[in-house]
Amino acid sequence: MADSGMVVFGASGQVGKWGGLRLAGCVNGTCLPRPPRVVRVQRGISSNIFVDNKAYREFLNSKFNATAIDMETAAIALVCHQQNMPFIAFRSLSDLAGGGSALSNEAASFATLAAQNAVDVLLRFISLLSS
Repeated sequence: MADSGMVVFGASGQVGKWGGLRLAGCVNGTCLPRPPRVVRVQRGISSNIFVDNKAYREFLNSKFNATAIDMETAAIALVCHQQNMPFIAFRSLSDLAGGGSALSNEAASFATLAAQNAVDVLLRFISLLSS
C-alpha cells in the first residue's frame, strides 16, 4: 500500500520527468517517516467510508490489488463519465490506513501537508503540459 506522500492516479509512466520537484515532508515539527514522492498508482479504489483499519487495508490490497484508497475519486469519475468529460485525479495521501505511524490520527496531522503537496504537483503537471 502507498505510504503518506504524493500519489497520481492513472498518470502516464513518465513520473520521472517530475525530477527536481521537492515535496514538503514536515508540518508543525511532525515529519513523515520518508520523504514524499510522486508515484503512479496501479490500482486505486474509492469508497464512501474512511478506512483506518490495517486488516481491512490489507484485505483490499490482497483481494483487489489496491495500492491506494480514497473517498472522493469515484464520485468525480462518475460525474465526469456522465458528462462525457475526461479527467485526471491527483491525490496526496495523508495517512496509511490503519497504521504505519505512532500518531493516533495521521490524516488530521498531515492533511495540510498533503494538500500543499497536491497543489505543488498539480502546478508542475500544468507547467509540463506545454513542454
